[in-house]
Amino acid sequence: MSKESIEKGRLTHIVFRLLQNANKVLDMKDKEKNSEYVDGLVDAYYEVLCTIQSELLFAGQDLSEFGLDIDLEKIFF
Repeated sequence: MSKESIEKGRLTHIVFRLLQNANKVLDMKDKEKNSEYVDGLVDAYYEVLCTIQSELLFAGQDLSEFGLDIDLEKIFF
């Protein structure tokens, strides 16, 4: 793996955007019951955010600085 790093502020912005988009999809899920497409989007956002959350924890980062100090399972399922 490359030793290049991403600026913390940039990563925070990326996570913020992912959370915004995930919330839009969760709103869609409430409106469009039984949509396989929307269910797939929900699963995808969950997996991406869960992966980032795990990597940040492993790196010893404070999840609250990234807006990821949340229970993703509770929100998505």
